[in-house]
Amino acid sequence: MIPPQPAMVTTAESSDIFTVAVSGEVDVDAVGPFEEALAKALRSPTTCTIVDISGLTFADSTLLGLLLSTKTAHEDAGRPLAIAGPLRAWATRLFTVTGTAEFLPLADDLDSARRLAGCADG
Repeated sequence: MIPPQPAMVTTAESSDIFTVAVSGEVDVDAVGPFEEALAKALRSPTTCTIVDISGLTFADSTLLGLLLSTKTAHEDAGRPLAIAGPLRAWATRLFTVTGTAEFLPLADDLDSARRLAGCADG
């Protein structure tokens, strides 16, 4: 059995874009640093947020709840947000089966996410 890959979260800021990238596995036991980074993005003086989930190898409903609440918080703050892939097959199924693909601003890659959110090039 392959041991779980702990979630690794990195952030980057340009003058316009705050990027949160997460890789590994996100579940209820490993969501804390990801949640903190998303909250930091919302408080950032940059103009938009990009969430890069292309490196995720596993996630459960914890990810869905966090992304939905993050989207709502960004909308309430008038701050553009997009979620970048490419998504792995399991992630596409997760978003499709749960119906969240219709509500989340999902993009194929970082450039597409920047365009979707209306961010200036960072």
